[in-house]
Amino acid sequence: MHKEGMGYRRISDFLNRSGIKTHTNKIWSNSKVHSNLKRMQERKERITFKNKTYPTTIKKFRIR
Repeated sequence: MHKEGMGYRRISDFLNRSGIKTHTNKIWSNSKVHSNLKRMQERKERITFKNKTYPTTIKKFRIR
């Protein structure tokens, strides 16, 4: 909804009208919506970074 241009307050109103509660069984506020969206974005970035593959290069390796 936020990507479509809907603000945090409107999203929280929609969630509350729909009867959707937070994970702690409370009503939504605009700050809770913002925090959840921010955490979701951070989680997505961590997963992308974790799954990133790097090329393997070994240079001038010798065993004596």
